Amino acid sequence: MASDWVIAKLGDVLEIKYGKDHKKLNEGDIPCFGSGGIMRHVEESLYEQESILIPRKGSLNNIYYVNQPFWTVDTLFWTKIDSDTVFPKFLFYQLKLVDFVSLNVGSAVPSLTVPVLNDLEVKLPPLSEQKAIAHILGSLDDKIELNRQMNETLEAMAQALFKSWFVDFDPVIDNALAAGNAIPDVFAERAEQRKAIEKKNHSDIQSLFPDEFEFTEEMGWIPKGWVVDDISSLCERIQSGGTPRRNIPEYWEYGTIPWLTSGEVRQTIITKVENKISESGLSNSSAKWLTSGATVVAMYGATAGQVAYINEPLTTNQAVCGLIPKKGYQFFNYVTLSRAVAHFEGRATGSAQQNINKGMIESTRVIVPSSISSDSFEEYCEVIFSKWIKNLHENETLAKLRDTLLPKLMSGELRISDTL
Repeated sequence: MASDWVIAKLGDVLEIKYGKDHKKLNEGDIPCFGSGGIMRHVEESLYEQESILIPRKGSLNNIYYVNQPFWTVDTLFWTKIDSDTVFPKFLFYQLKLVDFVSLNVGSAVPSLTVPVLNDLEVKLPPLSEQKAIAHILGSLDDKIELNRQMNETLEAMAQALFKSWFVDFDPVIDNALAAGNAIPDVFAERAEQRKAIEKKNHSDIQSLFPDEFEFTEEMGWIPKGWVVDDISSLCERIQSGGTPRRNIPEYWEYGTIPWLTSGEVRQTIITKVENKISESGLSNSSAKWLTSGATVVAMYGATAGQVAYINEPLTTNQAVCGLIPKKGYQFFNYVTLSRAVAHFEGRATGSAQQNINKGMIESTRVIVPSSISSDSFEEYCEVIFSKWIKNLHENETLAKLRDTLLPKLMSGELRISDTL
C-alpha cells in the first residue's frame, strides 16, 4: 500500500441504516431495492443522496451503488456516507472486493450485522485519487450499461417487427385496404389504426405479403397462402444433449468443446458457457453439437421454459432442447419461441423440479409465413442481432478489463499516474 494511503474502519466513514417495509407504499417512480436488485418502483424514498446498499440477509455479495432517490426493504442496509472523507463510488468499488459471505453470522439464512460491517477495514488514498480511480472504473461500467440498454432496444426492435408482420399482420391489412378486400372483424380495430398512420412508400415490403385473409379452424384468420404447422416443420433437427460421466477425468480435463447447461439459458443470446468437455467426453456421451443460429429451450429446473439464441456452435446437456433451423428461419424460430416462454412455463410439471419435454416443444403450433416474407425478416434481424452480439462481446472485454484493474487500483499496486 502506498505511503499516502490510510486504513480506516468502515464505520468511521459511513453510517449503516436499516431498510423498511414497502408493502403499504403506492406505485411510483422511485426504485425499491431488495437483496436481488430492484423489486418495484414506489412513490416515496428513504434517502436521496449517494449510497451503498449492502445485504443484511440473503445474497450477501449483491451490493449496489445508488445515486438517485431510493427505497430499500429490510433485507438490505443502506448507508449515509461521509463524502468529506471518502468518495462514495470509490468506496463501492473497494467493497466489491470484499467477500461478504465470509462474514456471515447467520445459521439458516446468511446474515450480516452492523457491528461486523462497522469493523471492516478500508484502504483510502487521497480524495483526489479516489475520484480518479472511481472515474476510470465507472467509465467502464457506464459503457457496459450503455451497451446493455442498447441491446434491450435492439431486442425490442426485433420483437416489434415480428409482432407487426406475423402477429398483427400489418402489411397484409395494409394490402387488403389498398386492394379494397374484406377485413375480418377480428382485425377491424387494427385496420382503423393502420388507416390513421401516415405511411411512407414501403412497396418493397408490401409486395412480400398477400392482400387477403383466410379462415382456419385452429388459428382463426391468417394471411392467405400461409399455413399452420408444428415448429418442427421449420427445423432441420430437434435434439436434446447429454452429460459425460463426471467420474472420468479425461471427459472433462483440458476440454475444448463448449457445453451448455439449462441454467445458462437465462442468457438471451448465448455467447459463452461455464463448462467445456473433451472430444472423448463428447464421443462417450449423448452430448451433441448445435450449430450457430440454433434456438435452445431449457427443459428442467428453475429455467424450464426459458429460451435463448445460440451464437457459436456448442454442445448441451440433457436438460436443453436444441432446435436447428432450416434456412431462412433461424431468427424467426428464436423470436417465435421467445414469445412462448409463458406458455412453456404454464405447462411445466413436477413438484420437486419443474420440467417440460422435447415433444411439447417440437409440437408447438405456429403460423408459417411464405418463405419470401420470412427471408426478409431474417435480413432485417441479421443487422439487429449482429449489433446485439457485438455489444455482448464488447461487454465481456470491458468487464474483464474492469475486473483486472479493480484489485490493482484498490491496493495501490497500480497508481493513477501509471494509467495515464
